[in-house]
Amino acid sequence: MKTLQDFLNDLGARESGGNYRAFNKYGYAGKYQMGEAALIDCGYYKKASRNYNNDWSGEFTGKDGVFSIKDFLNNPQAQENAQIIFKKRQWGYLKACGADKYLGKTINGYTVTASGLLAAAHLKGAGAVRQYLVSNGVINPKDAFGTSVESYLKKFAGYDVSSICK
Repeated sequence: MKTLQDFLNDLGARESGGNYRAFNKYGYAGKYQMGEAALIDCGYYKKASRNYNNDWSGEFTGKDGVFSIKDFLNNPQAQENAQIIFKKRQWGYLKACGADKYLGKTINGYTVTASGLLAAAHLKGAGAVRQYLVSNGVINPKDAFGTSVESYLKKFAGYDVSSICK
């Protein structure tokens, strides 16, 4: 079985080509293309408003020596640490919306796995994953680039992410 490290490497490769310094036109940053809301969840960033538009107008907390978006982009270890924290938070969100109850179920010819759920939540959030699951795959939310929840559920199925999903 593929490991958690394989999952992270493959997710990073899909998100940015594995480039820790990647910064896309929507303001998503680093190897995993994390936005303001994700870095708030991880304790790296604070913003006065709840308008998460990735303009990076808030304040970095200094966690792992990250005091700016430039620091984040230049700190691979901070990005790896943030991703683990974020995946644990995302698993909590997935459980809170009942997505974990779909583990092992077949939708559109594939089996729902924990790693697939985590990857799909990375793409569009737990709420979009829930929409997909509850609709039995009829509603398939997509990101700004046209990538669908279902494509991540399938592509990232079957990794051992048990250390995240305790």
